[in-house]
Amino acid sequence: MPITNTPPPVVGAKRTASTPKKTTSVKDQRKEALEGIGQLAQVPLIAMKQFADVGAFSVHWPNVAREVAELADSQEAIARVIDPLIKIGPYTGLVAAILPFAMQIAVNHGRVAAGAMGTVPANSLAAQVEAGLAQAEMEALQTQLQAEQAAQAMRDQIRQQRKSMADSQASQAATVE
Repeated sequence: MPITNTPPPVVGAKRTASTPKKTTSVKDQRKEALEGIGQLAQVPLIAMKQFADVGAFSVHWPNVAREVAELADSQEAIARVIDPLIKIGPYTGLVAAILPFAMQIAVNHGRVAAGAMGTVPANSLAAQVEAGLAQAEMEALQTQLQAEQAAQAMRDQIRQQRKSMADSQASQAATVE
């Protein structure tokens, strides 16, 4: 299935014959692509803790994207540079999702200090994993213990039933004689 720049359908929304299909203009697509590039540019700034620059991007980049998209409508040279970004646009979310993962791996191996892009110290992650594994082991042991106790209780009950049955048969045999 080809990847397109159209957004996914809204969950629960039903398309009818009277519902027109939403189309976005090339200018809007250019603006969205440029905004995506601006978001990607913020990622390394966040990693380097350049929060003021991230803020500048957040506040001003949408206007830059809008103006460049507008300019691309009348300037073919700019359009040739911007239009390929429309095809890249859907991948910006993937890149933005992979970067914090890659940063955490870098932190885990001592290449980057913890704290950038939501990363935590490697020993913190290791402790969380170890605690989760210990909890799973404890739950398994508790389940096993409960099963063994239930089995022992049933064996005791079977033994008691057999004894009662043997006593009853012995009592019946004694009365017959």
